[in-house]
Amino acid sequence: MICFIALFVFGVLSIFSAKYRPFAKQAFDCTFRRLTLRPCNTTLEEEVKSKTVAAVLSKHAGAAKILNTHWEAISWAFTLLMFASIAFTLLGIVNYLYYGDCNGPNSTGFCIYKDIFGSGASNPSQLISPTTLAGIQKGSSGAKVTVVEFGCYSCPYTKEAEPNVQKLLSDFNSSILYVYKHFPLPTHNNSYNAALAAMCANDEGKYWEYRAALFERQDEFRANGNVTFYSIASSLNLQHFSSCFINATHKAELDAQAAEGHSSNIYGTPTFFVNGKPLVAPATYDELANPVRDALANAK
Repeated sequence: MICFIALFVFGVLSIFSAKYRPFAKQAFDCTFRRLTLRPCNTTLEEEVKSKTVAAVLSKHAGAAKILNTHWEAISWAFTLLMFASIAFTLLGIVNYLYYGDCNGPNSTGFCIYKDIFGSGASNPSQLISPTTLAGIQKGSSGAKVTVVEFGCYSCPYTKEAEPNVQKLLSDFNSSILYVYKHFPLPTHNNSYNAALAAMCANDEGKYWEYRAALFERQDEFRANGNVTFYSIASSLNLQHFSSCFINATHKAELDAQAAEGHSSNIYGTPTFFVNGKPLVAPATYDELANPVRDALANAK
């Protein structure tokens, strides 16, 4: 059964070097014959077996004897492991594309695809508009258009969107109600404490200044954590920050907003809702502003 593994290995190698293509061809022929319950008519398996046993023999004679005696069973075991690995990899890709996390919805486990590709998934139709306006508010409380953002201070995509958010608030401040809901991503360093720190700053009327500093010093606090949070608080002359932060005064409030994000099926930040309609990680200002313009036009 080693031909299955050889097909995968030599198939990949043959893409980059022509010298592996004859081996890939032999592996394909052998695999096809095995799948149709026919014996392999190439020497590929014997070549792989002899070279592997010889390599092990130079290290340990006993292990080489076991490998030679039980070659078929061992090759079957490795083949099954390979298929299982491929299956789990494909499942992870599907989960990442559908939910934004390779472990499935609402998972807090490690997902390598997030570090490689970011947190963006591709299924906004699954998003559900939040049912409360709990969060940091700015704008007109009586506005007919509400813009809700689920964001993470430690997320590079939330940081990239911040200039567009600030421009939106400047352009439409008297026409919309903007609500920021904290959704710290566990895969991003120090995201939870950054949210707690910002909420403490809000108690002293310095939320927006603290928020700006968090995004400006994002790399720093991702690496240094609380040291940076206290440094920002000191620069803004926050008198009660230390007790608020140490006691996690806003933990319940933060956890409630994060839970609301999970209930809304948030799979990445930033995610916006414009009068309930979802918008995931807009790349340009117009991508963010146009839904607001449409909502304002429909509200008249």
